[in-house]
Amino acid sequence: MLSGLSASDPNQRVSEADSSETRNLYLNTRKNTPLHDVLVRRAMAWLINREQLAATVYDGTVDPLYSLIPTGIVGHTTSFFDDYPSQNTKKAKALLEEAGVSLPVHFTYGYGIGHGAGKEEAAELKKQLEASGLFKVDVKGYEWTDFQKRWATGKLDAYAVGWVADYPDPDTFGSPLVGTGSTMNTGYSNKIVDQLILSSQKFADRSRVDDDFRDLQADVADDVPLIPLWQRKEYVVSSEDVGGISYLTDGTGVFRLWALDWI
Repeated sequence: MLSGLSASDPNQRVSEADSSETRNLYLNTRKNTPLHDVLVRRAMAWLINREQLAATVYDGTVDPLYSLIPTGIVGHTTSFFDDYPSQNTKKAKALLEEAGVSLPVHFTYGYGIGHGAGKEEAAELKKQLEASGLFKVDVKGYEWTDFQKRWATGKLDAYAVGWVADYPDPDTFGSPLVGTGSTMNTGYSNKIVDQLILSSQKFADRSRVDDDFRDLQADVADDVPLIPLWQRKEYVVSSEDVGGISYLTDGTGVFRLWALDWI
């Protein structure tokens, strides 16, 4: 297992890098759903403990993620940490009281059976939310194709899905995940977010889109159509006879095999 790798093992070399693979908790924002009110979604954001999730369910093989765009990609911020820095039941309760909803807020959480640690992750998130006494979560697993159909048709209130970037650019985390008509089909639509996405697509020089994506992530943290959970780590393991493994990958998915050599 990855958690069992040791950099101190004399018979192996271990290199670790950030991956562009992320996982988010997506929330159904449509009218007449339990999570439609933004105050309810912000309350949820105050109750998620990513460090505990990463440590218990994933044995430390993933890093807590506090933004839409992961570490290593242009425009990365910590917008969710800035707005919701730690678990705070008191602030979550105040938001729900302001929303005027009945407590506990009852919603469904779906996951795909047989895909990674989805079942264990769902149980941990349920535990964290229900420990506050503010939410009641009905967790149910579905065969993968059925799971996809359910989130695509808006039948799930919440669901966690992994996302692997097709290319190392912030745009692959923008329009597909939070733009109007996004792939994750949360029902979320924000004209300002859409404008920022379109504005960023005008520039081939990606250093010029940093401000647009910082603003976009701030809006997403405020609207909470999703809650970032974690960013995967990439590991490279070799014998002590191989050099250059620290240069093999930078999280973009491209292996620089030409960087390897025999020692």
